[in-house]
Amino acid sequence: MFKKIFLLAIFLSAPVIVFAGSNYIYDVGFIPESWENIIEFVNLIVAVLAAAYAVKLAALSQGGDLEKTWNLLAVVAVLFAILEIYGALKGLNLVYISGFGDVLEFVFGLTLLVAVYKTRKTLLKRVMG
Repeated sequence: MFKKIFLLAIFLSAPVIVFAGSNYIYDVGFIPESWENIIEFVNLIVAVLAAAYAVKLAALSQGGDLEKTWNLLAVVAVLFAILEIYGALKGLNLVYISGFGDVLEFVFGLTLLVAVYKTRKTLLKRVMG
């Protein structure tokens, strides 16, 4: 099953990789441009609050077999908050670090993958006895 999901993700992302350097093929407006800054600000607030609560939750859930999962999820939430903070600063033309967002997204995804994998492994061990 994992191989099928992985191959499907590669297959679906291939056109994005191929056309990444070219101009947009489709340019569709999803929301009005005047709302983008408001939505970016709301995303920033939500990300920072989620990170704060995730760290508090990880601190409360010390001990037990899912302790590492909660700690990793808190790290993921903090990485997401950092990514949103960086995105807001970049959007306001205050800070730009070439490649920083891409590296942070990779670490974010990798940490989330490890957290989900460890949780699955722990829960399977619990179910199987």
